Amino acid sequence: MNWITVIMLTLAGVLALSGLIIAQKPQAKDLIDKLVPFQGIIGVVLLVWGIVNAARMLPHMNDMTASGFPMSILLAAVGTLVAELGLGFLFGMPLVAKWIPGESPAEQKAMEMQKKVLPFQSLLGVVAIVAAVLMAYVTNKYGSRWW
Repeated sequence: MNWITVIMLTLAGVLALSGLIIAQKPQAKDLIDKLVPFQGIIGVVLLVWGIVNAARMLPHMNDMTASGFPMSILLAAVGTLVAELGLGFLFGMPLVAKWIPGESPAEQKAMEMQKKVLPFQSLLGVVAIVAAVLMAYVTNKYGSRWW
């Protein structure tokens, strides 16, 4: 499952950084435009996967912060959680809001929170790309069951 997470983080990072990428490489617009219709689905998957990973990882954070534990694993784990939850919320919230019938106060509150997170989209995109690279390195070095 770590490789699926690497792929999802990379796709979400590219979507989050799409404005910067297109400014540098205009020919990338066609490829990024193919991803945009899946942005909501990628967001929901990342959000759910981030919640699952947080539930799996949080009980082991004491062990991960112990001396002698590889820093690359800790950075990959924390970066992955931040990127999954942040970009998952940012990209998935509009789709989740469509699924909720009516205008509920929770939906309005979630959309307000999404607007507060929006300025951090590029930063979260960078975190997602770095976390994906770190996770690929850690998975390759330590195997797929490192957390």
